[in-house]
Amino acid sequence: MAAPHLTRLDEQGWDLVTPQICNDSLDALRDTVFEMGSAGTRCLLDHPLVANAARDLIDQLVEAAHISKTSVAIQAIAFDKTAATNWKVAWHQDLMFPFARQVTSSGFDLPTTKDGIDYARPPREVLENLLAVRLHLDDCGETNGPLRVSPGTHRYGILRGGEISNYVFEHGERICFAQRGEALLMRPLTLHASSQATVPAHRRVLHFVIYSGDPILEPWYRAITIQAFDYRGATQLGCL
Repeated sequence: MAAPHLTRLDEQGWDLVTPQICNDSLDALRDTVFEMGSAGTRCLLDHPLVANAARDLIDQLVEAAHISKTSVAIQAIAFDKTAATNWKVAWHQDLMFPFARQVTSSGFDLPTTKDGIDYARPPREVLENLLAVRLHLDDCGETNGPLRVSPGTHRYGILRGGEISNYVFEHGERICFAQRGEALLMRPLTLHASSQATVPAHRRVLHFVIYSGDPILEPWYRAITIQAFDYRGATQLGCL
């Protein structure tokens, strides 16, 4: 992985890096994880290839000093944008994350269920220690709906809906192009959006979320580390 740009990530809330993941692994992820005709598939950390990719990314991000050695991957989502799934997303922050049970601890708000999995909004101090890693499995240019970010907006905590447009106006936006094999690092509190593709083509992205803070009061739905340990009797996945 290229040398870290900690100032850019800390100050702007995003950065672009090139992890050392071979083409065969990228092909395997692209060809086996994504569902035809689906815009997105959540909670993929039980998939062996995704789990291995999560550990590889954590290992390299630790080496580059982006995250701590105790970091855990807590989420993985497969996104694709094609002519059949040419979606757009308004400016927002990523605030809801999966937990192993319905949350009851103070500060964990807005409990809900998606596809039988419990989600909630963690406290600000937890959100500030999350890092999204968007691994691109296709080139992403101007015509296929790249991510747009508003730099520096992650520093203001959880924003109200009525405040978002003002923050984007004040901080501006950057379009995040990426080549296959590159990874976009982003603080989930950074305001971000995505337009529809003008020339729809595959834009397959594996969106990992990594937590690098202190232990929290509620158990994550899944938690993968660079250390191998048992998960339901299987040691090869390194899942909780």
